[in-house]
Amino acid sequence: MKTLKVLLIGAHGRTGRLIAARLHDEAIPLRAMLRKSAHKSEFAAMGAEIVLGDLTNDFSHAFDDITHVIYAAGSADNEGVHEQRAIDRDAVMRTADYAKRRRVQQLVVVSALSAFDPAKSGFAFRHYSRMKREADAYVTQRGVPYAILRPGPLSDEPAHGAIALANELTMHKPDVARDDVACIAVRCVTRGIKNRLIAFVGGEAPIDIVLSALSHPHAHEAAHATHHAAPTSL
Repeated sequence: MKTLKVLLIGAHGRTGRLIAARLHDEAIPLRAMLRKSAHKSEFAAMGAEIVLGDLTNDFSHAFDDITHVIYAAGSADNEGVHEQRAIDRDAVMRTADYAKRRRVQQLVVVSALSAFDPAKSGFAFRHYSRMKREADAYVTQRGVPYAILRPGPLSDEPAHGAIALANELTMHKPDVARDDVACIAVRCVTRGIKNRLIAFVGGEAPIDIVLSALSHPHAHEAAHATHHAAPTSL
């Protein structure tokens, strides 16, 4: 059996850097995928392996000897539909393909709450949300063990350590700290949470208690059943 090793895609992003720090704190072997060599030193200081890759091209080389993958990359707020399609959909689909081919044990994808119903997003986020939704659907159908995270609006506040589960009907959407998203991504790896869609916003339920419930084999209602993530009519 392979020793646990996590490939973190989007390591240099705001959420990715927090995920990397948490993996380092838990002494989980990490391979950070970066687009630019200028960012190497930050991750080398953590003892991480570093691989360069371009999400718009073949990056299958990053998957050698990997057991788990966390996809935390996302298009920037000021980028247009082309980048959204490339980073928020196509690269996620390619990641799922590579993960399936290499038989990774788990793929964790950081998506967005707005993926439930892109039509309800503001015009500026509608295409982004649709790309996230299509990527999520592909991942659930690809046959690789997965955990899809759909956080609500993100903040750069310190971790709160607590969330509230959400779904497509959630109206009240308090911000959730990126560091809490990072915590959940890493916990999905360490707790072996698979084939779940976890939608959440800021709240008062301790993360470890929520995830303990989701780890239970009959926790479908708490997890808001994965069929919400993968409609076949996309």
